[in-house]
Amino acid sequence: MSKVFLKAKRAIRFLFYKDIRIVDQIKISRILNDRQLEQLFWKLSKADRHHSLEVLERTIKISNNADLLKLSLLHDIGKSISEYNWLFRIMAELKFITNRKAFNYLNHEDIGYDLLKENVSDPDVSKYYYDNLLTMKNEVLDKTDF
Repeated sequence: MSKVFLKAKRAIRFLFYKDIRIVDQIKISRILNDRQLEQLFWKLSKADRHHSLEVLERTIKISNNADLLKLSLLHDIGKSISEYNWLFRIMAELKFITNRKAFNYLNHEDIGYDLLKENVSDPDVSKYYYDNLLTMKNEVLDKTDF
């Protein structure tokens, strides 16, 4: 699918995201299995939490690797430092907005890495994030993050 189509589809879904069901909250807690990681996850906006859950569901169909499942839930945690509505996200990606907030949105993966290093005591989590998202996007995550 084309990148523009996927972005448009995500923008439309953004408008209809709901609160995460209890059964999914329990699943998230079991997968993250760490209070610090859960706190970072729940700082995400409702839309970003829901998107991460969608990525998790698609990832589960391909892999049961525990680290990859955590990454599917945490891949957007860098977006938790600010609120980004759907129109802002589109305008930032199209480079119509080029301020500091847009820069942070477009570089949220680097910010997420910093958040993990600063807030999570297990260095393996931030290393896996770095190796599988920043250095080279994990093949499975590349297929499931849309």
